[in-house]
Formats: sequence, structure tokens, C-alpha cells
Amino acid sequence: MASTNPFQHANADDLAGVNESIADVGVRGRRGRRSANGERINRGRKAKDRKAAARANMHYGLPEWEGLKPVILFLLFPGMLAVSIALTGPWPIWALYGLAGLMGLYVFSTAFRGVELILACLLLYLPFSGTYVIPVAPGVNGTNMLLLLGLFASVLAKVDGRLTWLSWPPGTTMVFLFGFISCLSGFTIMREPGGYAHLMYHELLSYKAWIDQFLMYFIALSCIRTIEVAKRFVLYMCIGAMILAIYAIPEMLDKMGGSSIDKSRIGGPHKQPNMFGGFLAYTVLPIGAIFVTYIKDIRAWLLTPYFLLAAKLLIATFSRGAYLAMAVGAFMAAYYKGKGFLFFIATVSICVFLVFPGLFPQAVKDRLIGSEKEIEVIETGPEKLDKSSEHRIILWRAGGKMILESPILGKGFKGFQKLKGQYTEKEVHESDPHNTYIYVAAQMGLPALVLFLMILGYSFHLGRVLSRNKEDLFIRAIGVGGAAATVCYSVICIFGSRAVNLEFTSYFWAYLVCMQVISYQLKQKSMEALPKKRRTNAFEKRNSVSAEADANPSATASDARISTRDALEDQQDTSAQRALPAPSGQRKRKRSDVSLADAREKRRRLKHHRR
Repeated sequence: MASTNPFQHANADDLAGVNESIADVGVRGRRGRRSANGERINRGRKAKDRKAAARANMHYGLPEWEGLKPVILFLLFPGMLAVSIALTGPWPIWALYGLAGLMGLYVFSTAFRGVELILACLLLYLPFSGTYVIPVAPGVNGTNMLLLLGLFASVLAKVDGRLTWLSWPPGTTMVFLFGFISCLSGFTIMREPGGYAHLMYHELLSYKAWIDQFLMYFIALSCIRTIEVAKRFVLYMCIGAMILAIYAIPEMLDKMGGSSIDKSRIGGPHKQPNMFGGFLAYTVLPIGAIFVTYIKDIRAWLLTPYFLLAAKLLIATFSRGAYLAMAVGAFMAAYYKGKGFLFFIATVSICVFLVFPGLFPQAVKDRLIGSEKEIEVIETGPEKLDKSSEHRIILWRAGGKMILESPILGKGFKGFQKLKGQYTEKEVHESDPHNTYIYVAAQMGLPALVLFLMILGYSFHLGRVLSRNKEDLFIRAIGVGGAAATVCYSVICIFGSRAVNLEFTSYFWAYLVCMQVISYQLKQKSMEALPKKRRTNAFEKRNSVSAEADANPSATASDARISTRDALEDQQDTSAQRALPAPSGQRKRKRSDVSLADAREKRRRLKHHRR
């Protein structure tokens, strides 16, 4: 009988430790063998090494100084002017207007070269446009002049052939369609009795402020065309957010320690605490994204004083919507930075507030859950809310009724303010619905609301995609900041009609354009980097031989003969291949130089021969 022993031809000495090693494999497995051999087990080490190597190969990505230099040097002049006024006291009005006129002339002169400085000045000025109106003539102020100057510079760039009208990245059609449908509400309100007079004599400036958002979006699209320019504008917006925080310090110090929450709230340049708190919340997140992305760089920690100041200002606004929006936005920024980073920050924050509960201000607790005197215990019967929340719910119900009556076109621009008395359960003095989504749907229709939600979703999608960029750290920071700021912006819109003018929405639209351009340019580069399909023709070999002969006129006659012989051999090989029989199942086309008349005569003779 044949043996089935696989080691029958091996020596006994060679098989001494085989059984022991097999038993060791079955009992302890791979981890046990590694431990027995003294190997160090480090779970996840390879993944960490891969991440470290990928980060080491990433481009640092900060904007180049040569592009920033013209704008930064120009901004130093008004910065030094503001410091001088703060140190020496108020200056005469004629001196201030004279200096402002000189700066305006310089900005106007740059319109013949480009739009970047004009758009940067517009972004830095818009948050302060409610406080510093700069009236020039009836209906003409600083915002209007900068918008018209931006349009003028865009037209000049188009006429000179330097730029096309728009680069039109994906998502642009959606924004302009939303602008068109929402602007139709100015005509819809005229259907209501007294609607024309209400719009023309009371809300014309508000309607113009709504249209200004899309004009600024158009100017931003005409200016921001490359990734480098988009990076610079993100940096300009970060500088603007810091200037805004510094500006609010005197008001915060003046109102600190007020006798009530209402007297302690700061409104900033927006002159409204909820508006200022929301703007501060969504503009601090892009700077926070840059910090967490470059957290291993010691220079990033220079932003710490700004974060402490922003936190203090946010607390001083006593805006519950801003608190919640900031918390959700910070959560998203930490999540897209990394799940481990999010878990670490959340754990540390919870531990700090549990160990040191005094760090959480009592005024914030009173604002969020009410003070002991203001809290009303819910007993039997309907729920009792504070006055502000009760009024908001009444207004939201009125907005819902308006949406049901006019779901397509809405009630018209500022129709909620004019018609709310017909839909409220009881008289409410407030005319704002305290919700941007109800504001849009009730006055502009559900199609406008759907487009607005699509814009928010697309902005979040762009941020999420850019946050995964593996080549440029600054683009990754822009993505993290874009995703977090969009979520924060969306939450803010739940608690108030915020997205109604450029004072609040300017940075959102500009940031959206930056993300659109970066995403579009990266996609174009990836498409160009793909290998193109090579096209060949029947004379490629002959053309290559001719090209080599033209490139080397000093070639010897022997080289020419060799090339000719190779070409003849290739032709013979091709003829031989053509002479091969056709594969089975395929018909081989006959090639003949015989004319049709000769072929016809040949067939006639063959037929006659068969007879």
C-alpha cells in the first residue's frame, strides 16, 4: 500500500521541530508568534506612517506675498489712520472726507488694471456699511459706489480682452436662478392692495439691498478666476473678521456689567446683537479651520488671542441662535479635521466644564434656560413659553398659512410685514418672521426656498470635497472652513431673517465663489493630467522616418539605406498579413483592379462556358 506521509523521504533530524511549530501556529496565531520572536506590536502604526508621509508631501499652500502685497500695503494706510484718530481724538470732518476722497481716487485708478483691490475693499467695508454709510448724494453711498466701481472694472476687463465675462463654474446657474426668482417678488407684492405704494415708499431700499447680494456675487465671479486669487480672498475675509472683532471691543467694555441682559448686549457695527452674533459666529470658523489645519505650526498659535476675543464677544451678544450655530459649526470643523481630534476636543471640553462649572457664565445660563425668576414651571394645561419664543411661534404659524395660500409665487417682497395681521392669532408688534426659510418661502415662493436650500447644500458639498484635498494644506483648510461655516450659516437662518442684505451675507457669497473656483480649477487640472488617447495613421512610420531625416541632415547614406530597407520589410510584412486567409466567420473583401465592365464580361463568358 502506498504511503501518504508527505515527509517519507525526509530525514528524522529535519523533522524534529515541525510538530512543535505547527502546534504553536494553531494555539497562539500570528500575534503570538510575533511576541515569541520579540517583535513590537504597534496597532495602527502603518496607517499613522502613511498619514504622516502624505502630510509631509503636501504643499503648504499659503498665498504668495507678491499677490497680497498691493492690497495689504493699501490697507495699512486706513489702519494707521484709525489708530491715529483713536490716540489723538476726533479729527475735523473736512480732513476725514479729504483723506477718504484720496483713497477713493486711488481705488478708482486701480479699476483700469483689475478688480481685486475693489472687491477686497468692498468685502472689508460691507460689515461696517450700516455704521459708516458714507453718503455722497441722495441714494448714493459707499456700498453703491463700490458696487458700481466693481461692475465698471469688470466691463473694462471684458472690453480689453483680459477676461471673459464669467468663468461660470458649476453652481453658478443655481445662484442666478435663485436671484431671478426671488427678485420677481418685487412684482408679486403689487398684486396686493396698496402693494405698489408699500414697496416704492417703504421698502425700496430693502429690495435694492436684496438685489445687491447677486451683484456682488457677479463681481466676485468676474474677479476670482484662479486658485491663487481665491486663496488671497479667503485671507482678506479672515482679516476683515479680525478687524470686526477689534472694532467691537470698546462697545463690549462700555456695556460690561450692565444691570440686565438687554443693557449688556452688544450690537457691533450691525447695530443688532443677533445679527452681529450670527455674523461673528460664521466668520470665525474659516479662521478656526486654518488654525486646526496648521495646528502643528507654531505660527498658527498666534491666532489664540483672536479666538479668546471672539468667544468673549460672542458671549456678550447673548444670542441663543449664535451660540447654537457656533457649537454646531465647531463640531463640523473638528469632525472634518479628524474623528480623533473631535473626540479629544469633546472630551476635554466636557471635563473642563464639569470640573470648573464657574467657567460657564451665569448670564449665558440665564439667557439659555432663563433665570430663577423667569422660569415658569410647566404644570397641567398648555405649555407656557417666554414672551420672545411665544411671539416667534405665532409668526411662524402665520408664515405657514401664507405659504399654503401662495406656494408658488409667495405674497411678494416684504409681504409678510404688510399682511401678517391677517394671519396672526393675536396682535404681535414684531414684523419679522425670525426665520430666513419662512421669510423666503412666504414672500418668494417654495421654488425660491428649494433653490436656497440647494445653494446651502452645494456649498457644504464643496467644503466637504475640498477638506479631503491631499496636495495643498491651505485648500484643505478652506474646505474645512467652508463646510463648517455653511452649517453655522444654515443654523443661524433658523433663528432669524439674517440672509437679507450684504451686511450679513457678503462673506458667505464670496466664500462660496472661492470654493467654486478652486473646485473647478482642480477638476480642470485633473482632466488635463489624464493621458490622452494616442491617434495613429497608416503613414506614421513613413512620417517618423522623414522627421528623423529632417532632424539629422548629416546622416550617412548607409543609415538612409537601412531606414529604407526597414520600411520595405514593414510593407512586406503588411502585405503578408493581408495575404493570410481571413478568420473563420469573417468575410474577406476582395481587392481587384478590374473595372466593372471587365468583371461583367468575365461573368458572361463564365456563364456561357458552363452551358
